[in-house]
Amino acid sequence: MFTYKPDRPKVLLVDDKVRNLILIKNILSPLNLDFYIAQNGEEAIKRVTQTTFDMVLLDIVMPDIDGYEVCRRIKSISRERDLSILFMSALRTHEDKTKGFESGADDYLVKPLYEKEVLARVKLHLKKRSLVKHLTALLKRSYHELYNPLSIIKTSAEMFGYRHPKNSYVDTMHAAAKSLHLIYEDLYYALGAKKEIPERKVENLAKFLRKRVEYFTLLAEVKKIRIELDTQDECLVEIPSSDLQRIIDNTISNAIKYSFENTTIHISLIKKMNIILKITNHGSTIINPHYIFTDGYREAFDTIGMGIGLEIVASICQRLNIHAVVESANGVTTFTYTFKSGN
Repeated sequence: MFTYKPDRPKVLLVDDKVRNLILIKNILSPLNLDFYIAQNGEEAIKRVTQTTFDMVLLDIVMPDIDGYEVCRRIKSISRERDLSILFMSALRTHEDKTKGFESGADDYLVKPLYEKEVLARVKLHLKKRSLVKHLTALLKRSYHELYNPLSIIKTSAEMFGYRHPKNSYVDTMHAAAKSLHLIYEDLYYALGAKKEIPERKVENLAKFLRKRVEYFTLLAEVKKIRIELDTQDECLVEIPSSDLQRIIDNTISNAIKYSFENTTIHISLIKKMNIILKITNHGSTIINPHYIFTDGYREAFDTIGMGIGLEIVASICQRLNIHAVVESANGVTTFTYTFKSGN
């Protein structure tokens, strides 16, 4: 008879003192965990890049790099942004704890460790981690199940459009299918369904933009909006293509959503010391442009979408050091992105 045995949670213990590693391992022994050891910060970061852990228990005062920096660097690894990190330290002031949480830690245990407290906190975080993993797996399966019917709808709308050109009902149906597909891609990206770290490559931004504008032309035309593209021929940037597409798609999609009918979206690409991309639309003024990239922020307009697109753009820009600015006044809104030249 086959009996399913779930994988034991993998926990990384990081401390430069062997006696502390032995102590915490003994405390956690009732939880049936797989333990991994690192005795300095660099070794801990290396292990995290090689193995998917459920939790990291991390000392702060270490000889090479301190725990705060280790925590920040682990959290900067995209596939580990949800990894639970618990500090274990003799540093006990409010400032020490605040610095720990600001570096990205999920909890803070003060030495000397109290066994029952350690067990309770670790069990709680492992339970949360297990729930997140379960929900993530469920959503991934759901997205894969949605992809085929969504692709059929999108392809059928395209084929029907070839047979019945200049039909406003067909165009509207096709545009709606594309909008749903964009929402699907945002959710898939936000969920981190592709766990591997995307590889940077040199992209011709002008060529990339022309393809994406072609994709969005129908969505704009349904709303009686024109898209004008003013670009130089050779503008090279070094960026993962999936990240570049999310930036461009979400910004153009946002411009179409909030543009008034019979207006023009102007997209320009300027090559100077850096490469500057500007996307300008005429429509509803953004009330708080400084907050537009914050988590879950949405303007109070009735439009299709889930409000996560620009949140994704913000996270990409922060990770890749792309300078992003939003200006909005008198019905004119401009998104400006500054890329380092890939030449």
